[in-house]
Amino acid sequence: MDAFGASRGLAIIWDEPTITLDNIHGNKHFIQATFHITGTNVHGHLTNVYFPHEAMNKIDILNTLALINSKRKYPIWITGGDFNMIIRLEEKRGGRVRLDNESIHFKNFIQDNCLIDMASNNGVYTWKIKRAGAHQITSRLDQFLLSDNAIHIGGDFTRQSYQS
Repeated sequence: MDAFGASRGLAIIWDEPTITLDNIHGNKHFIQATFHITGTNVHGHLTNVYFPHEAMNKIDILNTLALINSKRKYPIWITGGDFNMIIRLEEKRGGRVRLDNESIHFKNFIQDNCLIDMASNNGVYTWKIKRAGAHQITSRLDQFLLSDNAIHIGGDFTRQSYQS
């Protein structure tokens, strides 16, 4: 998807001999496709996201993704990208550290859709404002979520425990 305003565009990149993608569709906030892992019976849905800063738009997009994926053909769902929200207070340092209404919706979205919040290998924080000292703000805005039924496909999953 092309860039929109100050936002960068969205893309899904895959290893074609290993994975095939079909039914690719999207808008300025997400791209969704069905995938098949070659030589297996593994099929699923892949969603790459980029959420806006406006709270109401975030909630609308979460509701849209939940609706689309409630009707998905295959049970496995993998989604990731810049959700532009935190789930837990530990995911932000500096500035106003609080859970906003959209963060509560995001937490409920994860639970309601039986998704697992996967840990990052690159540390907790994925975004920061380059300010000095006490004015530095860091947050975990990028998330990688996996449907809880995806564990059966095998591989090395690192699960970050989800705290309510």
